[in-house]
Amino acid sequence: MNFLLDFSVIVVYFIAVFYFGFHFSKKRSSEEDFYLAKREIHWVWLMFSLVATETSSLTFLSIPSLSMKGDFSFLQIAIGYILGRTAVAYLLLPKYYAGETISIYAYLGEKFGKSSQKSMSGLFTISRVLGDGIRLYVTSLPIAFLLTKMGFSEYGESTLGIAALFLLTFATILYSVYGGFRAIVFTDSLQLIIYLLGGFYAFYLLWNLLSAGGNPFPDVIATSFANGKLNIFHTNWLSTGDNAYYFIFAILGGAFISIGSHGTDLMLVQRVIASKNLKQGRKILIGSGVFVFFQFLLFLGIGTLLSGFYQGKTITPDKAFSLFIVEEIPSPFLGLLLSAILASAMSSLSSTINSLSLTWARDWEMDRYLTPKILSLIFGVILFFSSLLPFFMGAQLEKGILEVGLTIFSYTLGPTIALFLFAARGIQPKFPNWVVSVLLFGSILVLIFLTREIALPFTLLIPTGILIFSLGWGTFHLFAGRK
Repeated sequence: MNFLLDFSVIVVYFIAVFYFGFHFSKKRSSEEDFYLAKREIHWVWLMFSLVATETSSLTFLSIPSLSMKGDFSFLQIAIGYILGRTAVAYLLLPKYYAGETISIYAYLGEKFGKSSQKSMSGLFTISRVLGDGIRLYVTSLPIAFLLTKMGFSEYGESTLGIAALFLLTFATILYSVYGGFRAIVFTDSLQLIIYLLGGFYAFYLLWNLLSAGGNPFPDVIATSFANGKLNIFHTNWLSTGDNAYYFIFAILGGAFISIGSHGTDLMLVQRVIASKNLKQGRKILIGSGVFVFFQFLLFLGIGTLLSGFYQGKTITPDKAFSLFIVEEIPSPFLGLLLSAILASAMSSLSSTINSLSLTWARDWEMDRYLTPKILSLIFGVILFFSSLLPFFMGAQLEKGILEVGLTIFSYTLGPTIALFLFAARGIQPKFPNWVVSVLLFGSILVLIFLTREIALPFTLLIPTGILIFSLGWGTFHLFAGRK
């Protein structure tokens, strides 16, 4: 391992990121440019940015563990992603292009009043600050683990994790604040390329190492196939256990997740409505789903090769890829893989900063008091401190918060999808508009309490949330109509 060579690769990566940030800072001229780049960016770059934004370093390191300890059933959810994005492209996207707003929550304001617009914006803010803060914290864990293995163990994993978080956040805030949406899109694209290069190189190296060790790639595939590790569809119902990956639940669950995330989440939808027209927006949405499918296929393939590489050895699947990167990747490719991990974290963080700034500028009208730069800076700092919270809590509490941070979107997406679909269908409530906000937050609370009593597969959380919101709407509608 040549630390200086690997470190040089990481430095070059940061220089490239800063170049984009400061280069595009000269071309901004308005608030719309800061948040949508005046809809001038080619749809392919927007699609790359969308894929990079929804990909975190946790995804980079954890997807291989799914196939290493299981099979390829996660691809069922990826199939659902494509179906869900196609539904959004034809059901919701035309509504967003019909208006002049740059925030999709203003669309709710037009249909159901300012209360629902601000409620949705507030829910988005809470979800992103909590979810992405925790996700950023989780990102620091593999980075700290890798740095410890590289010879920095004397500093302790917590110290290394906090240092990594500070550097990541500081660098991301710089190019997000100065370059705005243009810089974010093109740095996202750069980061996606680095991320995929790292993945392809890891796959290639594993293939060669297996062949050199007398366990060639075809033999690993044959063994995996015989053991059912290449199975995609789960068609057998389990009388006991978790049926989250039963093929109907998994595909529908993936579709609902994608409808919620890519139809109602401002951070992801922002990349779509920044395109020139509806036709290009549809290309971005559906194309990103196909792209993600093959991306998952690549990293699940890495997991299959890892199972052959570590055959006969006791190793935790969740740490297998991290361990392989540190122990087997030669310089300067180790620097490339570390840059890929940093890239996947920074792309998600920069997008969150920009979209939170956007929703508070437009939905809360804070642009009357604060510039987009100041708002972006504020939310960058908030996300940094949010990511530090687990470091100061006990192990039990940390585990609980981590679980909330990773599952919160599943609880919020169901009622959110229902609300947007009601708006798209032109369904008007007979009750006061403020009741819509009560229904939104009330449905989420009901779903949380329901899952404390009934164990639901995570793939059913979103459709259950849709059902709860719809029943609540119907009940209020019925009683209001009797008055």
